[in-house]
Amino acid sequence: MPAHSSLSDPATAGATPTVPPAPVSERTAFAVLGSMLFLIVALTLLLIQTTWVDPASAAEAPVAADEGNLARR
Repeated sequence: MPAHSSLSDPATAGATPTVPPAPVSERTAFAVLGSMLFLIVALTLLLIQTTWVDPASAAEAPVAADEGNLARR
């Protein structure tokens, strides 16, 4: 066995070219883009639905859950 290995030899380490990663296929790119857009729209609709306030009830004062509990502290 030689004293030096091919892994630590700088001449052979620089001789192997690095292969760039293959580009993503067009179908995969459209699938990722479509799923991202779907999630954005779905989460926006969920946010609107959970924070929607009926305009008729917006004029009323909010009801406190337990007013007496705060006074005892």
